[in-house]
Amino acid sequence: MKVYPKIPRYDHPVVSAELFDAEDLTLIEKFDGSAFRFTLYDQRYAEQYPEPVASVADGDGSLVFGTRKTVRGTHRDSLDEIDGALQRAVRCLREGIDAAALRTLHDEHEGPLIVYAENLVYSTLDYGYTDRDLPALVGFDVLPYAAIGTMTAPGNPYEETFEGFLDIDSAWEIFERIRVDTAPTASSLVSATILDRLDDGFDPETYTFPASSLAAEMQVEGVVVRSDASARRAKLVREAFKELNREQFGQQPEDAESGAEYVVATYCTPARIRKQVRTMVVEEDYEFGLQLNDDLYPRVVEDIWAEGWPELMELDVSFTPADVYPLVAKRCITELRKMQTNAELNDADPLDIWQHLS
Repeated sequence: MKVYPKIPRYDHPVVSAELFDAEDLTLIEKFDGSAFRFTLYDQRYAEQYPEPVASVADGDGSLVFGTRKTVRGTHRDSLDEIDGALQRAVRCLREGIDAAALRTLHDEHEGPLIVYAENLVYSTLDYGYTDRDLPALVGFDVLPYAAIGTMTAPGNPYEETFEGFLDIDSAWEIFERIRVDTAPTASSLVSATILDRLDDGFDPETYTFPASSLAAEMQVEGVVVRSDASARRAKLVREAFKELNREQFGQQPEDAESGAEYVVATYCTPARIRKQVRTMVVEEDYEFGLQLNDDLYPRVVEDIWAEGWPELMELDVSFTPADVYPLVAKRCITELRKMQTNAELNDADPLDIWQHLS
């Protein structure tokens, strides 16, 4: 399946100001989750599928799915073999997608289709995942295999256009045709929310972000500005979301304002935290929960010292080791909370959340 093209910021050099004067602009809510895509393996069009899809497909009628860059499996796989953060999305493929309708659409589009969606898992914004029923997938684009020129992006991925993607009305019609109306909300596919359709231009500098369609008490993460006539997209993201995202995932090293922040940004990764959580729960019989942090964060710091000491000694920044501890504690409690929320959301083991994703 083709990797979804990168959407540049509205002020990125590749975005022409002419985009915002297009007569077919549509503003779409940008959702905060994780990238997801799927396709129906239809034996009649076997020659159109790339090798990664064909090799994973479990026979005719398989719904093959992937994350942003990797093909992961099919809806027929055991949930025990699927990362916990994807299990609700896979349940949606099983219960919320009409494969027969998708097969019919293949005939209408001279071959199979790739459906791109947001997997609604807790990443930065908590839409109230544990307080309300939310759909599993939010569809936002569809691409026919027959329109694909290449599966790989150009040297500069931001130069890639959305040539060949179905227009917004056709894509949204497909989402409606393939969704199973009787599926439980938690296993359902919905279309991304269209916030506005414009024919007289758009000024990104003065735009006021509306409330999210998923949670009226919070603003959207951002919006995607879309023009099908020019095959272009651009995104606007709230500054407050960017700040929250840095809190959730940690600063980038280049944004650190102190030596301790630089160390934590460089070495206190989610993978390192989850490794220690797994060791504590699986090997040492700790009970998973937020209370784990009392013992977790000192161990993460110790792991940073043990693994990174040679590099730390050579850093061209100065830091006080004691200042690292509270920063690591904050990162650890944030990661624990995300693991806990997504485990509850996906009805999965918290230790399986993001353990098998690169």
